Order: sequence, then C-alpha cells, then structure tokens
Amino acid sequence: MNEVFSNYVLRPALPTDVPQIVNLMRDMAEFEKLLEQFKATDELVHASLFAPNPTAHALVITTKDQPDQLVAYIFWFHNYSTFRAKRGLYLEDIYIAPEHRGQGLGSFALKHLAKQAVELDCARFEWVVLDWNKNAIDFYEHHGATILPEWRIVRLENDALLKLAQS
Repeated sequence: MNEVFSNYVLRPALPTDVPQIVNLMRDMAEFEKLLEQFKATDELVHASLFAPNPTAHALVITTKDQPDQLVAYIFWFHNYSTFRAKRGLYLEDIYIAPEHRGQGLGSFALKHLAKQAVELDCARFEWVVLDWNKNAIDFYEHHGATILPEWRIVRLENDALLKLAQS
C-alpha cells in the first residue's frame, strides 16, 4: 500500500528500515529536548513492529529516487474509547527530517492516517503535542484538530511505576 505524493512515497515500514527509523527517532528525541529519555534500540523497535502481535505500526516516507533512504517515520497504534465502544487510532510519532519539511509531508501523513482511521471504523484519531511546539499546534489546528486543554496526560514510569506495582 504505497502512496505517492509529489516526489515522495509513503509505505509500511520494513524490517530493514529499523536502523534508519531508530536514527530518526533519536533526532526527534533531540529536537524535543528529551534525549536523556531515549532508550530505543534496533532490537526493541524491531520487536515492537514485527513481532507476531506487534504493539505498534510504522509507516515511512522516502523519496522516489532514493527508495531505501528514509526521510520520515510515523508510528501509530490502536487505543480504545469505552464511551464510543470502538477502537481509535493513536498517532505516537510523526517525524520529518528538517531538510524535507515544508513540502507538505506532514499533511500527506495526517490525511493518510485519517483515511485509515475511517476505513478501520475508528471512533477517533488522536495524539499529543508539546505545549511549547507552536508550529505543530498551529499545523494541527489548521487541519481541524482540537487541542483539549481540559485533559492532562497522566504517566507512571521508572521508580514511580515500580513503587506502585510493588505496593
């Protein structure tokens, strides 16, 4: 299910893409000032995407003339809405290499995932955005997304997760 846009191709990730995906993930962690939290390895990402029951799905974008060179990656998975009694499509990451930004790839990827959510009969398509990333917020709102100020992400990880699990 390759989809072409201008000089670019969006396609499902392949096992051979994993090292490049991890490099792009590292670039994203650096951009988001979260590199100290970055723990992904080729092995972990490969297992997440290509195990018999994958925990996530990935798409990649290449140029037509360099089909093995990734310029973007998109990770998504299904979540669930109890109120709607349907699954949703959750966008975990979309990262486009800086030299390929401004070409419409973000819109192309969002439209592709929106179509996929509709085809899969998902109740909604959602994701989070960092509050300081004004460009991303403006981009998402331009595409009709609503930023939900009344909702807050709640997270347990590391020692706090272990402490609660052991209590």
